[in-house]
Amino acid sequence: MPKIDVEEQLKLRFLQPLLACMPRRVVVWHDADGEFAPEFERLAAEGFDGAGTDDSVMPAHGDFERPVRFVEACEGRMFAVKKLVNRDDLVSDILLYRRCPRGRLEGDLLADVELYADQFQADYLSLLADQLGIENIDAVRESLREHKTFFDAKTRCAKFAACVPHASSASDIELGILTVIFGGKELGDARPAFVLRGCMTMLLHEGPEALAELVDKYCVHDVLSAFIVRCYGFDGPLYERDSLLMLASHVLLTAASTALPEGALKGLESYVAPAYGSYCLEAVRTWDQTADTQASSEDLFEICRLVEDARGLFARFETLPIDVLTSLDVFPCVNEAVLSQLFCSFAQGADRVEDARAFAARRCDLSWYRRVESYFDLLAAVADMCAFRQSHAGGFHLAQPQQVWDAYSSDWYAMDAAYRHMCTAYLRARSVECDALEEPARAVADWAENLYSNWFLADANVCWAAAAQGEWADCGYIDGPARQDEFYWHVLPAFVGSAKTTVVIVSDALRYEVARDVAALLERERGGNVKVSSMQAVFPSITEVGMPALLPHQVLELAEDGAFVLADGMPTATTPQREAVLTHVEPTARALRSSAYLNMAGTERKALLKDSRLVYLYHNKIDATGEKAATQDDVFDACADTVEELAALARRVCTDAPGARVVMTADHGFIYTRRELNECQMLGKPDLPFLDAPVMHGKRHLVVPNEAVAKLSEEACEMFVNVGMGRLGAGFEGFAPRENVHFKRPGGTNNYVHGGMSLQELCVPVIGFWRARSGSKDFVDTRVATLRVLSEGRRVTNSLFSVNLIQEEPAQGKVLPCEYELVFTDASGNEVSDTVKAHANKTSANSQERVVHAKFALRAADGFSAKGPYYLVCRERETGKIVWRETYTIAVSFAPVADFGF
Repeated sequence: MPKIDVEEQLKLRFLQPLLACMPRRVVVWHDADGEFAPEFERLAAEGFDGAGTDDSVMPAHGDFERPVRFVEACEGRMFAVKKLVNRDDLVSDILLYRRCPRGRLEGDLLADVELYADQFQADYLSLLADQLGIENIDAVRESLREHKTFFDAKTRCAKFAACVPHASSASDIELGILTVIFGGKELGDARPAFVLRGCMTMLLHEGPEALAELVDKYCVHDVLSAFIVRCYGFDGPLYERDSLLMLASHVLLTAASTALPEGALKGLESYVAPAYGSYCLEAVRTWDQTADTQASSEDLFEICRLVEDARGLFARFETLPIDVLTSLDVFPCVNEAVLSQLFCSFAQGADRVEDARAFAARRCDLSWYRRVESYFDLLAAVADMCAFRQSHAGGFHLAQPQQVWDAYSSDWYAMDAAYRHMCTAYLRARSVECDALEEPARAVADWAENLYSNWFLADANVCWAAAAQGEWADCGYIDGPARQDEFYWHVLPAFVGSAKTTVVIVSDALRYEVARDVAALLERERGGNVKVSSMQAVFPSITEVGMPALLPHQVLELAEDGAFVLADGMPTATTPQREAVLTHVEPTARALRSSAYLNMAGTERKALLKDSRLVYLYHNKIDATGEKAATQDDVFDACADTVEELAALARRVCTDAPGARVVMTADHGFIYTRRELNECQMLGKPDLPFLDAPVMHGKRHLVVPNEAVAKLSEEACEMFVNVGMGRLGAGFEGFAPRENVHFKRPGGTNNYVHGGMSLQELCVPVIGFWRARSGSKDFVDTRVATLRVLSEGRRVTNSLFSVNLIQEEPAQGKVLPCEYELVFTDASGNEVSDTVKAHANKTSANSQERVVHAKFALRAADGFSAKGPYYLVCRERETGKIVWRETYTIAVSFAPVADFGF
């Protein structure tokens, strides 16, 4: 028992000034167990500070303005004490010592004294109750006495008071003790779910022996067992070898039963307690809301795996319809079972686009999504590829080259983007430990590869070559789309306007579909304006030709040996040489690598843009990665990095020079396929009789002197297309293989190639970007996509219920995606349900496809007031900012199911 200085506390009582209406002070000292009887006897003999007494009366002295009489009220002399206090001594202050608890006035002869006197309790349990903030000591006295061992330590008392600051029942005392011994430190920890989590994690990490030792140490062995039975309906043993499996099976399967139809858990009914479904679901959903979320989530994941394996849940879920499993977020294997099913269906040619998109849209807001997010990304990309196949089931049959160009730049490029996303997702997924999905993912990736390489890449470019080959042979380009060799004089002015400073960012091998991602990212800028177009690259679509074509010139000339290209007779191979070409037409022009620009000090960058009307910045991430055999398979990752880097570079430029216009383009595109070509898709030396005299030769291009063309047979001509080389001077002929066929050459790369005339290689992006000032006519602010309640009813009558919301507009352009948290609270802001995530990230123009389903579980409580009010609160997950509140009525009583008493 801790040392209690009652003399000092009593002294302070008697030294306090009296109110104007009080002639003296009477203090009743309650000591129900007589623990302080010797202390009272000493005071009655010595008085305060050893001042002494005369017949138990301490005379007035010092700060004591009146005498103090010490009186013990014991059985047999209660009337005499009453008479003494009320009639015989009306002058002295009185300390009345009683061996009884405070508050029991019925039948008490001194009830009137109790009512007007000051109260002082100095027994251990009363002082402990005061320390713990307990107001009604009688309601918890026996419980405190029973758990004295726990309250012996000040640190445990402090933690208990922090977790349960106003305990009012024995159940509160038990909850507080269990919370503290399992690591609770604050008010929000004192919940049944916290205790369950602590119990299960201790069983997981330390075993049943450690749990038994802990609860025995604080004499709560039976308390914990009774608590688990009362709160979650589990009446099995907690301290045996299989306790964790049995308890986890009960809790997790009971929680899962709330989202599954009858019969889905056939054979496992012994582990399910339907009456406790909402409580078990709440415990699972709030599991990872702890200080160490990652560690806590890992624990739950391991426990779920234990139950999944023991109860054969993966095989069971594989046989259930997808719509049955869509909202079940208890077990990780739900994602794996459905993903496996969908992957296998796609790999077999089935149309599962709607199923895949609906499942992915729902699961992104639920548990365990992040663990297999790369597989969901793979699913989304495969679904996009399949949807494209469906919308172009008739093939590609456009006759005019301009039509093909327009179709690619507005629609067909999406297949290249989906294939890129598929490849990057598959590569990421391979590093995720998930044996159940490894083979299904491999099968669906192979199917997607087949679809892209053997259907889209082949058929779309067959259509393109058939439409354009006549014009290619005549002049090397088609009439209509902008041309790369006219960029400086005809394309650039349309993007620059009246800007004083123009910055051209040339990103090597920036493919058109990748550039569309850059444009989408920049369009999300506050006040950012974006314009996207395309132009056709010069053949051969390689850096040595594309870079000079972007410079100001009247004539481009290919050197006789094909080693370099001259612009108006000036070399163009290096950055300083290109700067020289630029200064020939614009004396203030500068050319430098983007890395060099970013490495400058801020004052240097601003001075550069202030002094130069034209700046060319050269960026090289994609081609530098793809051109090397060791890194070519990382080219799509390089594309993702390029998107971020170019957007950041454009923002940096517009910050350094607020009025500048940024134009982004490329020297060429590329083709990449994850699988290497078959031998039949390679053209070797026997197929090329003029191969002995090439001027330029790559995997996808060939430039030869005119005189060598005479050796070409009509049969050989069908293997590739002839491209007029007039734009690079006279005396040469160009040839490009059809579809995705390669010229066979030793070394180099096989998966990543460029130089040919495919749409992917030839379609070069042009992106204009500028930032409008706030208040100008071009300024458009960004805003986040919002959600609103779609469900009409505002009355909750079940502990488990759903709310339908709608994303009000597509998350495109200036409308940014946003992640929200939804939770129900009472009028004081206390949360009364679990917290549900909701993404407002849907891009569909169809409002029906932007509906969000949120499923809630109310927290266990004694009941909810039907008068309310309660609120559905929507807040931004990142900032915690409350966006809106909708008023609800909750008419649900938990008491008939489980009397928690908390």
